[in-house]
Amino acid sequence: MEPGSDDRDLIHPEASSPPKTDADVAPLIQKVGAAEGQRIQRETARYIKFAQLASASVETISNILSGWRQAGHPLQKFVTRSPADDSAGHI
Repeated sequence: MEPGSDDRDLIHPEASSPPKTDADVAPLIQKVGAAEGQRIQRETARYIKFAQLASASVETISNILSGWRQAGHPLQKFVTRSPADDSAGHI
């Protein structure tokens, strides 16, 4: 509304309605909360699956490179040992 508007003096029906009670609001809060909880569970499950796949991929790559290094693969010079390999007694 702009200053000086004739509408400013009108009573709006929604403004004069009584505030909602806890009994009116509680089901809405439960409905919204349940949907949000389900979304969080889905997102968490997706994250766990992604993390497991990423970990498995890293392990596969590590095993392949380790095999190359041990077999004297032509790319052996590009595959360096990590300090963790040396301390664990791996070749």
